[in-house]
Amino acid sequence: MQLNTEISELVGTYILGVLISLGIGLILGLEREYDKLKEEKGFAGIRTFPIVAILGFSLAHLTALFTPWLLILSLSSFILFLAFNHFRQKQEEYGQGLTTNLALVTTFVLGIMVSAEYYRDAVATAVIIVTLLSLKTRFRTIITNITSEELFAFIKFAIIALLILPFLPNKEYGPDSLLNPFEIGSIIVIVSFLNFIGYFLVKFIGSKRGIILTAILGGLISSTAVAWNYASRSKESPELSKKYSAGIIVASAIMFPRLALLAYIFNSTILIHLALPFGLLTLVCVIATLLLMRKDDNVPDTNIKLGNPLNMLNAIGFGVMYVVIIFAVFYSNQFFGESGLYYSALIAGLADTDAITISMAKFSLDGQKLNLASSVIIAATISNMLVKLGITYFKGSKMAGKLVGYAFGSVILIGIIYILVSSNYYL
Repeated sequence: MQLNTEISELVGTYILGVLISLGIGLILGLEREYDKLKEEKGFAGIRTFPIVAILGFSLAHLTALFTPWLLILSLSSFILFLAFNHFRQKQEEYGQGLTTNLALVTTFVLGIMVSAEYYRDAVATAVIIVTLLSLKTRFRTIITNITSEELFAFIKFAIIALLILPFLPNKEYGPDSLLNPFEIGSIIVIVSFLNFIGYFLVKFIGSKRGIILTAILGGLISSTAVAWNYASRSKESPELSKKYSAGIIVASAIMFPRLALLAYIFNSTILIHLALPFGLLTLVCVIATLLLMRKDDNVPDTNIKLGNPLNMLNAIGFGVMYVVIIFAVFYSNQFFGESGLYYSALIAGLADTDAITISMAKFSLDGQKLNLASSVIIAATISNMLVKLGITYFKGSKMAGKLVGYAFGSVILIGIIYILVSSNYYL
């Protein structure tokens, strides 16, 4: 804002607006000129768009001296001019689409935004529009490769995420307010989203990169959800068991630095006690992932049976499992009481590691029980690894269960040894 003030004082407010409008017009006009050269048809390019942006700015600037109707009539006349020109010209010379016309109208409106001093918003909008325009070829390639089943799956996901989820009550029900329909629905949407994105990444990017990329992104949200999805995928496509196993393992590797960051937010001093064990456990998972990805089965990245692009039964099943574990945690805690932190960690880790991590970080804020708190957090992660191992073993292919078992078994063993050694050291 200060820079804008200094520039406007130097060149004047009106000239500053003209320069910004010129820049916006050049951004859009350059892309349209390039597209016009490729298509060998079209009517607006590197000169027309800057003129339209400056025209919109100048007319909006003049409304302060005359009447707002000047701008309304000018925009309406400009739209009518484009419509008349579109139907008057020959298609082979003019082009069949309406994209350039819409881009010109948008450029006119962006010039108006500049007059209202929405400089950053106007430039950001221009960048978004030019990105959409430049991705035309890529969008067409993707659309031509989408099947009717995949399109229907996308529609189903949109209905669930945009029409059903927002209307679920965000209130707690049941004993101790355990059930929240919106939270449960959000979990189902997350699982569906991971399933959906993973499917298309594997299809368009390839099985090797698509699976790992989805797993890394999914691990930031829920490594358990990744394990649930990938275990099912490994049974549908056994030839990709190694890659799906690597995805499950790398998603769990992401869990450790994520929990370390979460603990640091609530208690920065506990990070010192978590750095070594979490570093070791992350390293084991990363090494196992790299070993599995190096052993390429020479399976082609295309023409693979990918299964259902949006397995709703799979997502709903994960939601049901989550609810069951919530109740198990609640009643187990009632039975054992508050005295058994390790029992609570083992039980809480079955459902979620975030809650126990936050509670232990707060528990050790006085600095007296940092080692105990870090050991409890590690115990929760071990419990969570056991859950993911069980999911992979029972829902996945035999090979996936075996490979994940080796990696997670090593992680669990190292975690247990560290807890025992650490506890004896501080006794």
